[in-house]
Amino acid sequence: MKRIFKYSLALSLAMLMFNACEKDRAFPEFDTLEYGAIPRLIEGIDGPYGNAFNFSDIAGSYIEFTVEFYDENQGRNVTEYSWTVAYDGGDPVALASMSSSDFGTSPDGLPSASFKFTMSDVMAALGLTENDIEGGKSFEFQATLKKNDGKVFTSVNTSSNLQGQPAFRALFQIKTNIICTSDLGGTYDAHTTAAGPWGCTNEWTGQVTFIDEGNGVYIIAAQDADHPDNPWDFSMGAYWVCYGTGATLPTDADTGDLRLTDACGKLGYSGTSRWGEVYWLNSVVVDGANLTLDWENDYGEGGVTTLTRTDGSTWPTNLRN
Repeated sequence: MKRIFKYSLALSLAMLMFNACEKDRAFPEFDTLEYGAIPRLIEGIDGPYGNAFNFSDIAGSYIEFTVEFYDENQGRNVTEYSWTVAYDGGDPVALASMSSSDFGTSPDGLPSASFKFTMSDVMAALGLTENDIEGGKSFEFQATLKKNDGKVFTSVNTSSNLQGQPAFRALFQIKTNIICTSDLGGTYDAHTTAAGPWGCTNEWTGQVTFIDEGNGVYIIAAQDADHPDNPWDFSMGAYWVCYGTGATLPTDADTGDLRLTDACGKLGYSGTSRWGEVYWLNSVVVDGANLTLDWENDYGEGGVTTLTRTDGSTWPTNLRN
């Protein structure tokens, strides 16, 4: 015990002496330190569709934003801020650049730069047409910042804390998803034949409702004479005819986050059911007013459902799985 005490006392005294020396001595390394710089987001990123481009409105889609520059000289050592863009993980191409002579001044008195990227300009820079892109994919923007001492900063050599923390918001990269206007909400006559490895082949007839949550996301509800209360039912009637009419289904979305998704005509599922099941579509067939979905889940349940419009309209021809 005495030995431990003596050792601790000696260590404490050594640390005190070291700290006292540190306070008294100069810091000769200061002049040799390297200084970085960041472009801090102060406005945006937004546009008519938020941080997204709308495949159905290429001419009207854009994102815009403003940054201010920070460095050891109040941002005045930044000489250039430039952007490239790539589509769906492809090769990047130059998109836009601004030099210090074109910088503005932020409300805080720092050099600033504002950009507006239209979807049309982005596609032109990449040499893409409407036939070359797909909804559900994305454009990836990457920035490069240069200083007058030759140093270059990107998302690769800038700390993720500087890029992710609200206090810094260093803007070096943007991912802009390609979305589409989706209008599948409504109530449709439905016929479902159970299928899949669970062995049930019973048939169900009733109505199915796609409840629109916005941005191409839908809850599926089903109802018939025995179940008029419009419960959520992603089996579109197969659950009842295979497990019995007394089987109950949730009537609120809190029991699972399973959703039908429409990404520019590409239908799929996100999330899982209240039982943790994952769903997928084997096929999607459009025939005028009829939409046939062949679905399955990882519990072994499945079915083929035909939804029929009765309002005289037809289903979008680009629907697919």
